[in-house]
Amino acid sequence: MRHYTYDRRLNWSECDPGGIIFFPHYARWMVDGLNEMFLGFGVDPTGPRGDNALGGLPVLGLSMKFVSAPVLHDTVTHQITVIKVGGKSMTFRHRFLRGDQLLMEAEETRVWAEHPLDNPRALRTRQVPDNVRALLEDAA
Repeated sequence: MRHYTYDRRLNWSECDPGGIIFFPHYARWMVDGLNEMFLGFGVDPTGPRGDNALGGLPVLGLSMKFVSAPVLHDTVTHQITVIKVGGKSMTFRHRFLRGDQLLMEAEETRVWAEHPLDNPRALRTRQVPDNVRALLEDAA
């Protein structure tokens, strides 16, 4: 399955007064990382789907395990691994590290979805397209 890794700096605005990452930032980083991964192989997961719909990757499930806290201005490595690609869903493992030290690990399941341009609340799931499946399953 596909792996994607990038580094980011832990900024002051992302920490509490003790210098610990405010946990919702991890969730935001996971969204940003997945978006970058998809865009990196030429797929806009929230882009147009046909003439009258926009895409999305809503979360079905998320579990997070906090192990250690980084220090302000540390470089944090975010590793994303595709665990499973189902009919309409995809499962990803996220690992955040400082060097070799695990900071946080999460697993999330998302669905391939779309909504009509005139009704964003009418979200509907769709089959993961074959080209997206092939990209997610590519180990290169």
